[in-house]
Amino acid sequence: MSLRVLVTGAAGQDGAYLCRDLLAAGCTVHAGLRPDWSDDSLWRLRELGLLGRPQLRLLALDVRDAAACSAAVEQVRPQQLFHLAAISSVAQALADPLGAVASNGDGTLYLLEALRRHASDGRFVLASSGEIFVPRHGVVDEGCALRARHPYALSKLLAHTAVRCYRDSYGLHASAAILFNHESPLRGAAFVTRKIAAAAARRAAGDKTVLQLGNLDAQRDFGYAPDYVAGLRALAALEQPDDLVFASGQSATVRAFATAAYAAAGIALDWHGRGRDEYALDRRDGQHCIAVDAALFRPADAPVLRGDPTRARRKLGFVNSVDLAGLARLQVDAERYRLGSSSA
Repeated sequence: MSLRVLVTGAAGQDGAYLCRDLLAAGCTVHAGLRPDWSDDSLWRLRELGLLGRPQLRLLALDVRDAAACSAAVEQVRPQQLFHLAAISSVAQALADPLGAVASNGDGTLYLLEALRRHASDGRFVLASSGEIFVPRHGVVDEGCALRARHPYALSKLLAHTAVRCYRDSYGLHASAAILFNHESPLRGAAFVTRKIAAAAARRAAGDKTVLQLGNLDAQRDFGYAPDYVAGLRALAALEQPDDLVFASGQSATVRAFATAAYAAAGIALDWHGRGRDEYALDRRDGQHCIAVDAALFRPADAPVLRGDPTRARRKLGFVNSVDLAGLARLQVDAERYRLGSSSA
């Protein structure tokens, strides 16, 4: 019999890649979607050619509803449950902190309780976040102290500690994947890497709109989403549950990513100024490409965020297969393809 798997957030970047890999492995995948899902919201599953597969079962599930979570788990009785549904944008969580806690924190608790009651032998994996840790010398590992700097981190901190609680109190095979930034052609439009890649593709096509960005000096650990999704599956397969950091181990500034993305579009940037007065010019014509918008700065932001994936590499064989330039190229190529498709 095929493995029964429930994936919440199946229409998101990680959820779509995870569904693809699980289906390729012969699993029956119950794809949890927002109750108000539409055909447009399934664009990632469509791009991956997954819609219509008989082993992919679409399931409306509001993770903020305890009764709905209980009913879904009782119906599916999953052998593995990957909880990826979340408000994943720091900006969105800042605008709606209660909604972020309800979706990210309470939803995790509801699913863990449902698993305990209806499928206690099932294995649970949470998409946690490196944002909930206090870095040591700019680096986060599993032993770092926990702290919430902003509402997104607060919501993820609740989820992360709920996993530990249900593992310790009830013996559930519950693990947390501590994820750092991971990018792909399926990245959502609200994320800075997608904004940069799309702007670079548009400028290469002749659009002269100036891209507005926030803190160019913010450093993030950028990895490749399919690598991280493979790590989620490996984490679920561990004999004993664990919480592991998934990261590249390298950090790069937003400026560096923008430079790589525009280079992938055939545009060399010249940077001028400092801080909030910094801007980038298109070397070809000297026109402004990028400017800083102070309104886009986060009120509480870690200037450097880098993960240490040593334990994940040792325990799971976790790898990072794409470097920063490669990530930028993949995203820009996808945006150029979409531009061409929309104009066809």
